[in-house]
Amino acid sequence: MSTISIAGREVGENAPAFVLAEVASAHQGEAVQALALAKQAQAAGADGVKFQLFRAGDLIAPNDPRYSTFEQIELSLEDWDQVLRESRGLGLALFGELFDRESLELAERHELAAYKIHSTDIENPEFIRAVAATGKPLLLATGGSGLGAVEAAIEVARTEGNDRLMLLHGVQNFPTRIEDSHLRFIETLKSTFGLPVGFLDHVDGGSAMAVTLPALAVAFGADLVEKHITLDRTAKGFDYESALEKPTFASMVELIRESEKALGSPKLPSGASASRYHRLMRRAILSRVELKKGEPLTRDKLALLRCETGVPPYDLPRLLGRKPRRDIAPWEPLSEDLFE
Repeated sequence: MSTISIAGREVGENAPAFVLAEVASAHQGEAVQALALAKQAQAAGADGVKFQLFRAGDLIAPNDPRYSTFEQIELSLEDWDQVLRESRGLGLALFGELFDRESLELAERHELAAYKIHSTDIENPEFIRAVAATGKPLLLATGGSGLGAVEAAIEVARTEGNDRLMLLHGVQNFPTRIEDSHLRFIETLKSTFGLPVGFLDHVDGGSAMAVTLPALAVAFGADLVEKHITLDRTAKGFDYESALEKPTFASMVELIRESEKALGSPKLPSGASASRYHRLMRRAILSRVELKKGEPLTRDKLALLRCETGVPPYDLPRLLGRKPRRDIAPWEPLSEDLFE
């Protein structure tokens, strides 16, 4: 399947790239900030916004040193009810990145448009099966996984009758090095699995490539671009490393859209601009001197110059030796009907 439908929009082959704003933990554990980020995403031109829904206790062990951090940024179910309910009014497609059954139930209650499986769950068939069973579009993040693991995850989803699948390529570090982007791998995933493929961009949000790389990914075939968004990079809060503030996010969206215009079609350009340029700049065969009626045409009497009319230079051999039907003035474009 080369395209899937998300919130009534086709995503995949020959469709505009879907721009997905990733909130992740940029809400800093505050519902008001989560909603503000969704509003920023809408104002910046994103097509959708994605929230990470998790329960700390279902994600990491209480004795793990990282547990307190996840507990700090965990929103209550009541907070999520408010955020998701109010975000729906923004007109964005709402995505959920799910990590546990309770969060899946929350997402289903709010009828989110699509779900994402984090790359760390790509080898978690039990959870993939549960999410796939909803029938919602399912995005499988492949970062760090071998092709065998990706294939197995796809098959698990399909056993639940869900073929509304998309793969997401991208390595996540804090931030990711440019050389770890491997944009050519997008085509590898497409040709191997025949599914739409998106790109997860996690390069330094303060670099020029943070705006440029998503457009390059689209040029390399990405059907969706996921990019972190933040309210304030200078605060250096959770998930700020690769995130963009609204003005820069909007610039990224604009660059993607302009790049899509530049991609055009694989067919020979045939628009008015291309044909006009060719017509004005083409070379044609012109008489260099006056050509007398009945005198055989020789090469020294001809010039190959830019001219909108007249036969092209590849017709030169067919004209040589032929006799004009009338006198031809110097610098007149030549045509077949002028000769016997």
